Amino acid sequence: MLQLVWAIAAVIKLLFACSVGVLTTAFIGLKIKEKKNRLVYTDGYVHPQFKHVLSAFRDNFKRGFERDGAAFCVYYKGECVVDVWGGYADKESDRPWRRDTLQIMFSTTKAIGAVCIALLVDKGLLRYSDKIVEFWPEYGQNGKENTTVEHILTHTAGLALLDAKIQWEDATDHTRMAKLLEEQSANWEPGMKVGYHALTYGWLLDQLVRRIDPKHRSIGTFFREEIAQPHNLDLHIGLPLSEAWRVSRIRKASIFDRFDEFVYDPNNVDYLFVLKQYLTRGLMIKVTSNPPWLQTLFRVTLNNPEIYTLEQCAGLGIGTARDMARFCQLLIDERIVSGSTLQLLEQPLVYMQDCISNANTIRGRGISFVEVDLPKIQSRLVGHAGIGGQNIRWDSKNRITYAYLSNGLKVG
Repeated sequence: MLQLVWAIAAVIKLLFACSVGVLTTAFIGLKIKEKKNRLVYTDGYVHPQFKHVLSAFRDNFKRGFERDGAAFCVYYKGECVVDVWGGYADKESDRPWRRDTLQIMFSTTKAIGAVCIALLVDKGLLRYSDKIVEFWPEYGQNGKENTTVEHILTHTAGLALLDAKIQWEDATDHTRMAKLLEEQSANWEPGMKVGYHALTYGWLLDQLVRRIDPKHRSIGTFFREEIAQPHNLDLHIGLPLSEAWRVSRIRKASIFDRFDEFVYDPNNVDYLFVLKQYLTRGLMIKVTSNPPWLQTLFRVTLNNPEIYTLEQCAGLGIGTARDMARFCQLLIDERIVSGSTLQLLEQPLVYMQDCISNANTIRGRGISFVEVDLPKIQSRLVGHAGIGGQNIRWDSKNRITYAYLSNGLKVG
């Protein structure tokens, strides 16, 4: 009997090895053919001193790192030195990425939400240390009574997921959403853990703005009237349906894309952790599966124009890389909030392992940080990343801001 088991195991192992070999050969063949036939379309402006940036941007397409479309913009010492775009806004229909193509910015939008709260702080309407119940008494139930504004911004509020399934009718009605948030029990004691509030971050901040803003505006309206319109920024939290035609089409990574990324950098994603989460339905899967109509991990539902209209500052901001980089430039120029409030925004507060993503994180008040340690440059980049390769950062010390947006989602 034991010999039979070993024999079956050997056959399975052989079949697996053959399958991997065939798939790898086919994959390499497809990739070679694809790269030979790949035409690279790029456009835009690059300052002569930054011409190598354009070469690197084009190489992303030539080497297959960018499979659809992308845009990249850099400001240096107040001047726009890179403003480039390329590829396809919709590859299936051969619609190229244009200067005014809009892109869903995913979690980079969290930085916009953080700045909206910072503006309320700057106006003297709240402090980061204030308890939520001071503005929203009904929130203080089921272990959430000591939650502060800072807890929400640092992802330590203990409300990363909701037990109730979020329906479209909930997401489009702030009173229904408020009730869901109020009735939810804390996932953990506020302040004791950090866990990525992937979507609840946005709904919580919207509720705060509605209660603290003297005009009781939604966060989308507040951002538009206080920041976007005065500075002529093509950035939106809640896009009018009339502008939906400008939005690029999101495409998830195929199995070949995932394999390609794994070969390039096996450590980019903790695949064993993701597999364990999937098999045990861990916190990460629970967080990313609710609501079921708002998905990017295993399927993409975000090409529905109705979703563009949602005022969700956790992941549904829509705009251009150019205006996102300029937004960051306005911020470090102290044209949105004062220098003292900007210092609070740029302050790292949490150095912990995230219980949702398992990543070691450095978090501030709605902001994340990337340490840069190069021979001639030591810096801390401030901003936020988003799923699929989105990234917006600024460096107040070296006077640099940038934004990178793409519609062909990457694994990391």
